[in-house]
Amino acid sequence: MRKRLAQIDPHADLVIIGGGINGAGVARDAAERGFRVILVEKDDFASGTSSRTSKLVHGGVRYLEQGAIRLVWEACHERQTLLRIAPHLVRPLPFVFPLYEDSRFPPWQLRLGMWLYDVLAAFRNVRRHRMLRPRRSAWLHGLRRGALRAAALYYDAAMDDTRLVLENILAARAAGATPLNDVVAQRLLIRDGQVRGVEVEERQSGARVELTAPLVLACAGPWTNALLSQLPGSPRPVAPTRGTHIVVRRLREHALTLAAGRDGRVFFVLPWVGLTLVGTTDARDDSDPDEIAPTESEIEYLVAEANRFLPDAHLTRDDVIAAFVGLRPLKDSHGDASERGREHEILEPLPGLLCVVGGKYTTYRTVAEEIVDRVEKRLGKRKPCRTDRTALPGGQLAWSAREHWEEGARFQEAVAHEASESGVRPDAVRHLYRVYGARAPRVLALVHENDALGRALCAHQPHIGAEVVIAVREEMALHLDDWYLRRSCVGFHACHGFDSLERVADLFAAELGWNAATRAQEIGRARRELERIALTRSPASRRSA
Repeated sequence: MRKRLAQIDPHADLVIIGGGINGAGVARDAAERGFRVILVEKDDFASGTSSRTSKLVHGGVRYLEQGAIRLVWEACHERQTLLRIAPHLVRPLPFVFPLYEDSRFPPWQLRLGMWLYDVLAAFRNVRRHRMLRPRRSAWLHGLRRGALRAAALYYDAAMDDTRLVLENILAARAAGATPLNDVVAQRLLIRDGQVRGVEVEERQSGARVELTAPLVLACAGPWTNALLSQLPGSPRPVAPTRGTHIVVRRLREHALTLAAGRDGRVFFVLPWVGLTLVGTTDARDDSDPDEIAPTESEIEYLVAEANRFLPDAHLTRDDVIAAFVGLRPLKDSHGDASERGREHEILEPLPGLLCVVGGKYTTYRTVAEEIVDRVEKRLGKRKPCRTDRTALPGGQLAWSAREHWEEGARFQEAVAHEASESGVRPDAVRHLYRVYGARAPRVLALVHENDALGRALCAHQPHIGAEVVIAVREEMALHLDDWYLRRSCVGFHACHGFDSLERVADLFAAELGWNAATRAQEIGRARRELERIALTRSPASRRSA
């Protein structure tokens, strides 16, 4: 269960502002090395950019064109690490990269890039790349064949971005950290020209507390500039770019890496939770991160580009089930948004305040290690970093990532056993292992206590009531939309979770002690969030391009 602000010790070694992937990764590493850590997040963990990604842990094959060799090498190494420590959340995914006559680089460059990609992974990728025969390969089924010059098959990894953040939070808490969501960092405490802590406010109670620490770390992503506006000179180190994705019906079983015909930038067509994710866009955006929404022009762009390469799909605007947009907190620099580097930088705009900008999701663990190394230099060494060798909470599986991906014998045996013992449908048990990994039996244990928690929440999804209870009791979910948009992906499916809203509200109310008024208020809030994702508002009501 989540701690309330009034229950915690306000003195720490490190206070972290921001509960996205960087903040969660640092909290885990620092706590496991023995530091007292408090993390505050103004909304829900991963509610910002960290849940609005392309859902990929990847080396970044497109960054080879920019000459970012070191970044690609590091990302390939970290991809392997994450496949090992979180095999339930990070899974190998095959990609097809086709080249057409109008592509901006020739086939020899694709071949060279694929070999370099394997070399930078030290040939330890899931499998090595291979070039495909344009007229004969089944991998190219459904793709536009006219003017197809070459195609490559290579491997990266898909991930559950939100739950990867959450499991870092859970690991940090298990190591002694205090993660707090729905707690807003109101102002930095600056004394004698040095940051000494943060004044925070708990949204539900309105309580305010001063958290003090010799070091404060800002992992606020696109909110960084607003946070630093309190400092002399109001530094603005972040120049966010917006990335929009659309969700459509399942089009393919594997992924595509494509170069858009309109502007040549790389985008993806990806299998995701039984659906297809198409994205992303990339354009400078300095607007309020709390107010961003997909635009009709972005949605039209992604639909048109998907149809250009998959002509048999015949996608229209009406086929878009959902859409979301995130702001990448990139370092401020000149040049086109798509060509700006993804390398991170750790700044110290004022003594006692560290700030991380830039970076990519795949390398979050090494960014966290670098930051905690700096904390150790200030506060004294505690323990060595072990985050590359220690599995995340659900990652202690009895089968390897390769077996899990191929659903090998051990996976099938575990599913059959748990389904038999709990009476839960096998497809639901399979889903639980894919989401919770080694934590799945904890969810099923609730079903043994209460059979009703084993029933499906709705006819469209495999989720069961026990998942909602676990989300509240162990994963700090406070609001219904925390469940629908982050603890699960129900809100992005065609039903958008509306059919289960009343039942999920009953489970939350029982766990959190909501009265009738609070329950009704939470249902209203969830409906608004689900409608926003479902694009049910009129195009005129969304911000135009």
